[in-house]
Amino acid sequence: MGPREMEWVAKSDPGLVRPRNEDAYLVLPDKGLFAVADGLGGHQAGDVASQLAVSTVAQFWQEEKEVSLERLVAAVKAANEAVYRASLARPECMGMGTTLTVCLVKEKELLWAHVGDSRGYLLRGGEVTQFTQDHTLVAELLREGEISPEEAEWHPYRHVLSRALGIEAAVEVDAGSFALERGDIILLCTDGLTLHLTPEEILRLVREAKSLAAGGEKLLAEALERGGEDNITLVMVRIDD
Repeated sequence: MGPREMEWVAKSDPGLVRPRNEDAYLVLPDKGLFAVADGLGGHQAGDVASQLAVSTVAQFWQEEKEVSLERLVAAVKAANEAVYRASLARPECMGMGTTLTVCLVKEKELLWAHVGDSRGYLLRGGEVTQFTQDHTLVAELLREGEISPEEAEWHPYRHVLSRALGIEAAVEVDAGSFALERGDIILLCTDGLTLHLTPEEILRLVREAKSLAAGGEKLLAEALERGGEDNITLVMVRIDD
């Protein structure tokens, strides 16, 4: 069996502060494959890194015969290697990196793999659940109980990544899966969205919208209204059967 019946929307905007968009996204509905990537801001060639990451995953999956969590992780590791090699081969790309959050709709379940601080959310009924962990220094301090949630919110290093694609030859990839239900909405987004919107606000805006496409528009518009301090990218998928 292939992917389930689903509807999707994708949006990407440079925001109001950054001169260019270093985010990228991937939408392959026939494969059930979706991803977002956020090229490391302040580094050289962040846009090269994010585009290379998603194109590598797409190419890997076009040639992939086995649909499994292990192969999804292998695709992310292939993207890491591609970005790392490019950063060594091209002087203007030295030190570039990217986040990558990818999901695969497979019959009755969702497979996901993740590196960085882009996020994956499940919107089910009246609840929203983040199924990825942020790979930031501050998130790790919070998980270890060394700082409070309030301290984390305003910590000067809250955007410093502890793990990213392309920085080293090998990378540890978080991955998992969960059962899907009809009506589930999967949201993948870069931190330009979650910088301005809480998970509860995201849920409310999507639920109030007349369609999935309108929900995507509302999320982007609200993030821009609140300052658009970073590039904003989102991919939303609703399971319709």
